[in-house]
Amino acid sequence: MECRGTRIPYAKWRLSAFRQLLATSQAQATSRRISTSRQTDPVNETTLEKNTDNTDPNSVPPSKRLPQSPLLARPRFGSEKNRKRRPTTQEEADLLKNPWALMLASPARMCSVTGARLPSALMGTWGLVRQPNSDKLHMMPVGLLQDSLQSNQTKKLSSSPEPTTPGQQEIPDIQKQGLEEDVSPIPTSLDKQTGRQLVLRIVELLPLIQSISVPLSKKGGKRPPIMRLLPFRWKHPQGPVTAHEEKRIVWSSNTPKFMLRSMRDVVIKNLGAVLEKYKRVGTSNGVWKALDLPEYSDTALKEALGSLERFDRMECGGVLLLGSKDFAAAGHTSQSSGSLDSVALTQTGSKVPVFDLSVLFSESDINKLRESYGQFQHTALFFRPEDQLGIDAMISLWKIKRLLEGVDPTDQ
Repeated sequence: MECRGTRIPYAKWRLSAFRQLLATSQAQATSRRISTSRQTDPVNETTLEKNTDNTDPNSVPPSKRLPQSPLLARPRFGSEKNRKRRPTTQEEADLLKNPWALMLASPARMCSVTGARLPSALMGTWGLVRQPNSDKLHMMPVGLLQDSLQSNQTKKLSSSPEPTTPGQQEIPDIQKQGLEEDVSPIPTSLDKQTGRQLVLRIVELLPLIQSISVPLSKKGGKRPPIMRLLPFRWKHPQGPVTAHEEKRIVWSSNTPKFMLRSMRDVVIKNLGAVLEKYKRVGTSNGVWKALDLPEYSDTALKEALGSLERFDRMECGGVLLLGSKDFAAAGHTSQSSGSLDSVALTQTGSKVPVFDLSVLFSESDINKLRESYGQFQHTALFFRPEDQLGIDAMISLWKIKRLLEGVDPTDQ
């Protein structure tokens, strides 16, 4: 569409008209006479072209000043997706021997007390078990009692002609602290759908277990306080636990002490298996390396670790502070070792944990280990797992250290 008076495009004429009305500048407000001739006015056309055309190369249009979308500014050509590099065979083999990687890679589960989601390797399994010669059902850490339950059940099967039903469990009398007494098999609650034993997962922290033991062990009311801990899918009438069994579920006040004793037994068993298989210290496989410390301090420990030659998977190990009879008789104490949570390796630039066995174990447990195994004659050892036995021992050491975090060792 064109304006008949000036013979210029309608868009230019409209833009010029708006500029005259708004009077944005003196140049834009230049008046123009109306011509009745059909010839084009060269002066007005040139002026309009200068006003409408943007001839300044330094000026940027407003659309270019706005933030640009990454899809338009950095387009990705092709349909291939940038993927991470696949691990090599050697890297996969090293990860399978790394206890820290295996713990973190375990499936995440929710704690029934705190609601936190953590790797299942850092949590304990709890289930309902029945006391011998009693109808009470105790909530206990069945994950720490598997060996004792299976061994006692085998003894009962060999001595009793009557067969037992699948899913039976046995448990010592924790009310009397009879950890070494004979026990008998007891039935446990099973899941109706899967047929497995019903278990809860609770974070293995001794302060947490001590705090919940006080309210859960109280008596009174129609329903026991432990029912607040059980999930809804367990309870009557939808769950496998009957109404009669709900009244018999109890939480013992001695559960924290029993849990600590059971955890120590598991760690000593796993550590003893490695000590029995790898008896030599200072071998090329690097399972045991002696660290003779003049004192338990961060400086002495770093100097002793710095003198070691680098070997494979050194970052997967840990330091065991053992002490010795001569070390204790000389008046040295391990009070300064309480702050040694980890130490840096100069060979790899990574940190390894420090396990003070005088804090994790009782004095009688350390004396038994020292009498049974020659490796404990040193003041400290660098332990690096080589197979599944070593990995289980390292994970159990880490779990008992985490269990006693925030607890005064003199009270245990």
